[in-house]
Amino acid sequence: MNIAFLSSLNPRDIHNWSGTLYYMYHHLEKDHRLTWTGWQQYEEAIKFHRENFGEDPPFSPEKYAQLFGKMLTDLFHYEYYDLIICRDYFFLAYLTTDIPVVYIGDTTCRLFNQYLKIADSPKLDLAEKLEERSIQKATHIVYASEWAKNSAINHYHATPEKISVIEFGANIDNIPEYTDHDCISVCNLLFIGKNWEMKGGNKTIEIFYSVKKKGIPCTLTIIGSTPTQIPKDTDIVVYPYIDKSSSEGQKLFEQILSQSHYLIAPTLFDCFGIIYCEASAYGIPVLTTDVGGISQAVHNGYNGFLFTADTPASEYADKIIDLYMNKDMYTNLRRECRKHFETRLNWNVWKKRMNDLLISIKEREEGTYIPVYVINIKEREERRKHIVREFEGKSEFEFHLVEACTHSKGTIGLWNSITKVIKMAKEREDDVIVICEDDHFFTENYSSGLLFKEIQEAYMQGAELLSGGIGGFGQAVPVGYHRYWVDWFWNTQFIVIYSSAFDTILSYEFQENDTADGVLSKIIHNKMVIYPFISEQKDFGYSDVTLGNMEYPGKIREFFTRTNAKFKMIRTIQELSVLEYCIKYTL
Repeated sequence: MNIAFLSSLNPRDIHNWSGTLYYMYHHLEKDHRLTWTGWQQYEEAIKFHRENFGEDPPFSPEKYAQLFGKMLTDLFHYEYYDLIICRDYFFLAYLTTDIPVVYIGDTTCRLFNQYLKIADSPKLDLAEKLEERSIQKATHIVYASEWAKNSAINHYHATPEKISVIEFGANIDNIPEYTDHDCISVCNLLFIGKNWEMKGGNKTIEIFYSVKKKGIPCTLTIIGSTPTQIPKDTDIVVYPYIDKSSSEGQKLFEQILSQSHYLIAPTLFDCFGIIYCEASAYGIPVLTTDVGGISQAVHNGYNGFLFTADTPASEYADKIIDLYMNKDMYTNLRRECRKHFETRLNWNVWKKRMNDLLISIKEREEGTYIPVYVINIKEREERRKHIVREFEGKSEFEFHLVEACTHSKGTIGLWNSITKVIKMAKEREDDVIVICEDDHFFTENYSSGLLFKEIQEAYMQGAELLSGGIGGFGQAVPVGYHRYWVDWFWNTQFIVIYSSAFDTILSYEFQENDTADGVLSKIIHNKMVIYPFISEQKDFGYSDVTLGNMEYPGKIREFFTRTNAKFKMIRTIQELSVLEYCIKYTL
């Protein structure tokens, strides 16, 4: 599917949102055509704010929600996507579009503000309003936990049926090979967190010394924080920062986790906790607090243990020691941790569940089909196999294979085949059809939603012919973001013909020096093409129609390459004009 990933943060930057956005985008990109959108509008709003207000008051995206709504509504009117995945409520709140929107996150404004204990303020009221509008507007919502889902239902009146809980995965590229720890002579504790106070750093120190006081040899490794007041102890090692995006940092991080026995996380708040997924990947039991959405990632007694916020450090220590003294119990717990990673806490599982959801949403939006008549010479078996593969799984087409009319002059044979199809369509009382040659192939830009949208809008503009892709033209005028009127065109491998053109085509007396694309260009006045092309022509090394294409192998591909470059230039100018309009009339 062609998906817009609507986010103010760069999903290709692994440092954003603790890497979660990066792994989401990276995994969805394996199965879909993703485009990061929203960044340009976000940067324009920041630029406008700084030029007019400086830093007083500081930029707040919530205050520009209506502007974002206008700009993005215009964008999605011109650009077509099968789905939109949206991360930011200030983008979605005032967006108006027919494209299904999946709103994704790990918490709600209400939950986050309750943790921060923010007093009521106009800014908070605005954020709450935007969150509620976004939840109501979304086609579907995906949270990482039941905790967040319940907040959307109870605080924002969301319909339970339109919310799915899909757990996040471990933000690791190299999945470790699992091994049992046969002999634990020293108990290695691990703490990971940037905010020392909020993540329970001081309590972790207490837990470490409680274990030590019981006579258990113990170490503590701290990653991500620089605590100012901790005892000087050779058994405590601090890494203020490890850059996992570098090979050295990744190697160090993996080494530390592979040698750790427990992850200590007595945090005051967490929406989900990617680190708990990473711990499970290494078979590391987690000892953490039952707050926020943590219980979604850590199942008590299976891949870790949950404690109340006021549980003393000594109880954490007792649990660690009990497991330390019982090798079989600890080994079974490690295996259970790894099982939870393999079955639910990894991005491949997340991708599978997301794909199932996205497909189901798209299928609910569809249900329309169009007849396609594919022209094929009976002897051209390799072409027939090719074209059948192109349409496999595309339920949006009612597929008809039509035996081509042959003639000593290929151009006449093709025209006779086209008129044969038109007569069939008239007998079936088709209102619109696709005529397809057997060398057509779908480009990466194709989607059924885009095709049907362009067919409908072109019809409303009085089009009689709409091409999926052409190898040449003279002049082009944009009549839609993905649609251009052309004065003439080359290539007929994928053309939509409206019934208004049927009689015009049938009444034409084809001449020996005519070509099908030349005649259609001449007799059909309102002809359009979709760009970026959804169809191009495969070069089989020979042509049944055009002698020139036989004499110069590769010529067909040259035509499409040049035409794509020409349209790209026109499109660039068009996009600049749209952006300038949005800025001028909304800021």
